[in-house]
Amino acid sequence: MDFAIELLWIVAFVFATHRVSSVAKQFAPIPPGTIDKQDYEVPDDLVAITLQENEVWAQEEVMRVVRERYEELGDWNKVRVAVGVGRID
Repeated sequence: MDFAIELLWIVAFVFATHRVSSVAKQFAPIPPGTIDKQDYEVPDDLVAITLQENEVWAQEEVMRVVRERYEELGDWNKVRVAVGVGRID
């Protein structure tokens, strides 16, 4: 009987570990470099933010920052918050 209880505890621990790891994967950040630059298009509102700059080099710099933030965060709403635009739900 003691063996069955110990085995049940082991099974419960393995199941709980499996469930916790699957939930943790949902909140894990996307590793840099996993998003290919050709796989995504910058949303129009963020392009408009870059075009507010007067100089071409400044527009390119803002676009570079937007793309880098997307590569780090993997979510356009998080990028909007990071550059101070807001959210689109």
